[in-house]
Amino acid sequence: MKTDDLIDRLTANLEPTPPWWVTRRILIGLGSGAFFSALLMIFWLGVRPDLMDAMTGTMFWMKFAYTLACSAVLAAALIRVAKPGGGMGSLAWALAAPFALVGGMALWRLSGADPATRQAMMLGDSAEVCAAFIAILSLPIFAGAVWALRGLAPTRLVLSGFVAGGCAGAMGAWIYAFHCDESAAAFVAVWYTAGMAAVALLGALVGRRLLRW
Repeated sequence: MKTDDLIDRLTANLEPTPPWWVTRRILIGLGSGAFFSALLMIFWLGVRPDLMDAMTGTMFWMKFAYTLACSAVLAAALIRVAKPGGGMGSLAWALAAPFALVGGMALWRLSGADPATRQAMMLGDSAEVCAAFIAILSLPIFAGAVWALRGLAPTRLVLSGFVAGGCAGAMGAWIYAFHCDESAAAFVAVWYTAGMAAVALLGALVGRRLLRW
């Protein structure tokens, strides 16, 4: 049998993949991981007892907006890199916006504080555990993202792992915010970002191995 004939026979009954298939698989992976991450947060750390009162404060919503914005941008990027040759493109600039806004807010508030207050704003009461807790809560989401990508066709595996880890880190940070009672912009800019970045770096390091197909 000629090669062309074999190819024709193998592809004769193929049907095009629906345009929403990639998005659907990514959302299932991320959503499933977020569900288990939320359960882990609830039964391990617990929801902060003053959550309803905290929701009346502006800084509470700043923390939520920051992590949700990063999650949304990176989820969109994950859909892009899941396709052959896909990259972040303009989404890299979109991702820079929430970082710049929170960083700018942190610098503005720190500039008007005295040295002792600056230290308290930076470290809070949980600086030593914040990034680690975010990273741990992000692991189920990262596993869901890896599952989704392994059923698709990413070719830039390091980038795909980085985006998967970053998205998981941002979603994990959002879930962690239901437990965390820190709300200073400087704290969020440093320690929430550190937790998110740690998972993104982990994804980049293991992406080539986990996403190979």
